[in-house]
Amino acid sequence: MNLDQVTTFLKVYQIGSFQEAANHMYLPQPTISHRITQLEKELGKTLLIRGKGKVRLTEEGKAFLPYARQIIGAIQEGRNAVTSVENGSIGKLSIGCNNSFANCILPGVLDSFITDFPKIALKVNCYASNILTRLMKQREIQLAITRYASNDRGIEYRSVYVAPVDLIVSPEHRFANRKQIALEEILDETFITYQKDTQYRDVFDITINQYNRTYVTKFETNNLNLIKHFIAKNVGIHLSSSIYMRDEIERKELVQIKIEPNPFPKSQVFIAYLKDELNSIDQLFIKHFENRINQQFSPTLISAVE
Repeated sequence: MNLDQVTTFLKVYQIGSFQEAANHMYLPQPTISHRITQLEKELGKTLLIRGKGKVRLTEEGKAFLPYARQIIGAIQEGRNAVTSVENGSIGKLSIGCNNSFANCILPGVLDSFITDFPKIALKVNCYASNILTRLMKQREIQLAITRYASNDRGIEYRSVYVAPVDLIVSPEHRFANRKQIALEEILDETFITYQKDTQYRDVFDITINQYNRTYVTKFETNNLNLIKHFIAKNVGIHLSSSIYMRDEIERKELVQIKIEPNPFPKSQVFIAYLKDELNSIDQLFIKHFENRINQQFSPTLISAVE
């Protein structure tokens, strides 16, 4: 048994296809098949069920899976330990999140984390949720902070923040003095939104389509700061969890209005990680992150890592 065989086994399991695993690993498909065959020969058991559709684990494959993950995880921790010695630190943590979260929430979390754990080296990568999933599988990041959970069976999503979507307007907007508002009134306004083909826009459109209504978009962007700027300028209205607008709302630069009844799915923040691969530094950050969010925001929070 060697590292290439174990890595290939995990990749085929995660993707569900020998050919797709070969594409991801930039290897010929026969090389992938040979590695799996040699691993199964050494173990004396078939680990993967081949056939039409997705490749599945045998019962023996299910038994081997957590140990394969531990092997890869231990090697990564070993690499981190060597890097830590070089850097004079006790560990290294690589985090991924989207730009919106990095702009308005993560700086405060990282400030306090660095203060509490000064010998842990940090690396932050900012990408869309689907890219963060890929980076975790490639073990380029250990944790991902994301608005959305996927159906990927190899990734665990821990919900750390849950809150309703609210209407966000300028103090100059005609709705600014309202405590709550109905969706029907909102749909007559012009909108500031994230761009099409984003998960935010998909959820927004699916919800609005249920009412057989159309809406007018005044400004589209993937930049949160621009969204805040144009809301404040009264260019249009925006729907968002207040967590992303908290500072501006407190400074009265933006106004938050409850939608009643509210048809939109609740906004969430997840910390994602590969199943069975949390190490002690990962757990330190998750607990710190949840405590920090709990101190700053009041919506429902999920219990911290035990």
